[in-house]
Amino acid sequence: MKRVFSLVLLLLWQAVAAQDAPAPARSTRVVSSDERVTVIGASAPACSTILTRVTNLRKELKVNIQQLGSEVNESQFALKNNLIITLVGQPGDPAPPSNYRIRVRSVEGSQRLRIELYIHLAKGLDQDRLRASLLECILMDHSLDGPLEENQIINVAPWLIAGISEKMAWRNNDADRGLYRALFKNDLMMAVEDLLNLEDPTKLDAAQRTSFRISSGAFVMAMLNQEEGSQTFLNYLATAPTYEGEPLLLFLNSFFTGGLSEQGLAKWWALQLANLTQDFVSETLTLLESEESLSEVLKGTLEDENGQIRNYRLIAYRDILALPKEKRELLIAPILERLGLLAFRCFPSYRDLIVGYSHIARQLLEGDETDVPKLLEFLEKKRIDLEKVGERTRDYLDWYQITNATEVTGEFADYQRLKRELKTKTTSHQGSIGRYLDAVQGLYTK
Repeated sequence: MKRVFSLVLLLLWQAVAAQDAPAPARSTRVVSSDERVTVIGASAPACSTILTRVTNLRKELKVNIQQLGSEVNESQFALKNNLIITLVGQPGDPAPPSNYRIRVRSVEGSQRLRIELYIHLAKGLDQDRLRASLLECILMDHSLDGPLEENQIINVAPWLIAGISEKMAWRNNDADRGLYRALFKNDLMMAVEDLLNLEDPTKLDAAQRTSFRISSGAFVMAMLNQEEGSQTFLNYLATAPTYEGEPLLLFLNSFFTGGLSEQGLAKWWALQLANLTQDFVSETLTLLESEESLSEVLKGTLEDENGQIRNYRLIAYRDILALPKEKRELLIAPILERLGLLAFRCFPSYRDLIVGYSHIARQLLEGDETDVPKLLEFLEKKRIDLEKVGERTRDYLDWYQITNATEVTGEFADYQRLKRELKTKTTSHQGSIGRYLDAVQGLYTK
């Protein structure tokens, strides 16, 4: 009987491929609380599991798109149409050409469409492919409002699916952030236009697919980080799957109403990647890490009339004031953006400093140096004080770790050898660090 039932399900799958797919006989049907999602299959536990996955994915999508502080209409996250997921076949059955198939069709007498996902279980459930297919269906729904037009094309771009998945992984701390940094530093991120136009990532080799996935995630996060990014991104999703024009043009028109040149797009993308690889939504930095990051953020570069790169520092504000306003904007705008990003993850004591430096940067942008020297002097003194606190904290933690060691690892011998070498090179002007090293060594020589 079981074999006969499997044969019936296989025939059903073949009927789906022929564009007509009734639900399997003797099937279980589970429905979401809002009655928008239905899962049909022979196994009640499998159907319930799939429905839970869809429900969780819908919630996760909302959390990742609706950025902190953004105002987005809740109705924009509700499904407009009906999503029907049908499980057919069993593990071990002959596999069809595609185990996952999506189609959209109109329903007579209803304004809602049916987005139908058929999953053949011949090879079991591929969790990544399942998640991608469910996400594709949800994104399709967002763009479909009303009856289908004749021969209407519906296509969710691969980078959108990969990018949103990576954004979710980033938020859940599951993303390989080191990989983002490595690809960026080695100039292996995909260009925006190449990303938007890629139709079939499966034709890429393993290294190229990794670059595609990471670039897609970075691109989605860059879009969401724009001003009013959540709402603009939702508006973009409402158009993109059914848009038949140039993908790059749709992106530019959606996010840059003032227009953006090819060179400007490249610079924007490079800046977004640089910001992202700083792990700006990662764990809080220590005092010393915050100081190091702030020192880097307060620097900028510009090309001079000869094409040479010149470095500028905010503390040398008169050099910045000597620039024409358009040059000051090119220099200071990235500094302000990086200061804002650093505020998310710096040590709390540094946030007031970032506010102060942001105020100075905006003054310089307008060509105003009122009280800038006094404020810079005040901020520099505060940074020195915080750096001393950070050093004392680090030294204390080092001391605590050494004095509470429970086994001999041999590392302290290396430490003692290094200290002897340093002592032979500097026999005078012993500072606090030297006194600290002597104190620690004394603990082990008594």
